[in-house]
Amino acid sequence: MQRIEDNTAITENARIKADKIVIATHFPFINKHGLYPLKMFQDRSYVIACKDAQKINGMYIDESGKGLSFRSYNDILLIGGGSHRTGCEGSCWSKIEDFKDKHYPDAKVIYRWAAQDCMTLDNFAYIGKYSKSTPNLFVVTGFNKWGMTTAMSGAELIADLIEGKTNDYAELFSPSRSMLKPQLFINSGYAVSNLLSFSPKRCTHLGCSLKWNKAEHSWDCACHGSRYNEAGSVINNPAQNDLNI
Repeated sequence: MQRIEDNTAITENARIKADKIVIATHFPFINKHGLYPLKMFQDRSYVIACKDAQKINGMYIDESGKGLSFRSYNDILLIGGGSHRTGCEGSCWSKIEDFKDKHYPDAKVIYRWAAQDCMTLDNFAYIGKYSKSTPNLFVVTGFNKWGMTTAMSGAELIADLIEGKTNDYAELFSPSRSMLKPQLFINSGYAVSNLLSFSPKRCTHLGCSLKWNKAEHSWDCACHGSRYNEAGSVINNPAQNDLNI
């Protein structure tokens, strides 16, 4: 996907026309409408899979907003945590590995991975019309780490809106709701500081400085969460163009 013009989605090889279009691209890529670069940021978190560890029933998460989660899959224990804003310094896997070493010293780490989530100003997803000025363009984004449930709710809400049905939750999730939240000023601060910071690499999304992520070998943007591999290829949006390396 390159851009949207009226009711047409334009790709490298085709033009696709539709009465209604839904943007479900993780982080919205159209900057002209909706102010999503100000309304959202991205967050990385980490998981390790351990064998020879205690098996637990159910899923558990501690009371801290930046805490750990636990669940078992067959005979493998999954420990997650280490959350931080993409492009900023974080503990990556070290925090959860330290926890594992303390509480499960005999367990062995067999897999590790990371996830990236879109975060909104008020912890509620943006589901509805992309903006007030785009009546036929819709968006589903900002799941705040609750994608399995919010995606299902979002699908029902978007279907109702497209069909012209009343939905009691439309106002709650409306992307055009008030932006006057503390997180707005935090996002603005990151945008200004990174736009003014020197970096050998600049994000192709809106020009913010990129930071080298030595743990994952990627160039990361703290403004909106775009990421590039060592060769400069995009691995996380909203950036659409690769770096010129």
